[in-house]
Amino acid sequence: MQIDLKEKFKQPVMVYYQLNNFYQNHRRYIKSKSIDQLKGKYLSVNDIEEDCEPIIKNSDLWITTSIEGKPLDPDGPAHPCGLIARSLFNDSYTLSTIPQIGTEIQILDKDIAWESDRKRFKNTNNASVVQWTNIEDERFMVWMRPAGLPDFRKLWGRIEVDLEPG
Repeated sequence: MQIDLKEKFKQPVMVYYQLNNFYQNHRRYIKSKSIDQLKGKYLSVNDIEEDCEPIIKNSDLWITTSIEGKPLDPDGPAHPCGLIARSLFNDSYTLSTIPQIGTEIQILDKDIAWESDRKRFKNTNNASVVQWTNIEDERFMVWMRPAGLPDFRKLWGRIEVDLEPG
């Protein structure tokens, strides 16, 4: 998609995505997560069963490898567990000055989550835990804060250079 800027955009330029008809406010969806797990605590399948229904085990994820490329134990606890984590919006975007041949403009994911979330969300220190996604990734943190309406925008990144017209 080509975007023609009519005027200069001064940094920081925030990049959002919008989803329509995606219901993050359903009670079953909102409840399906483990706060303790998101804080870095190791929890077994039995520990997360009640909080994370229906995404409890790695086999419930439909994902077979970890973020490091290691195979996930199908019977091991999904880390992170729950519907919110499993439905993570993971599209990516690139922006360049001229399509395909121009200079790529870096879209950063630093400082897009709330400070309170950056302090609270922690990967576990337990070496036996194999995670399917990075809990400390700020895009993940933004996703885990559910939207109240079915049409919503969420912050995806920030551009820390001025964008010139054109």
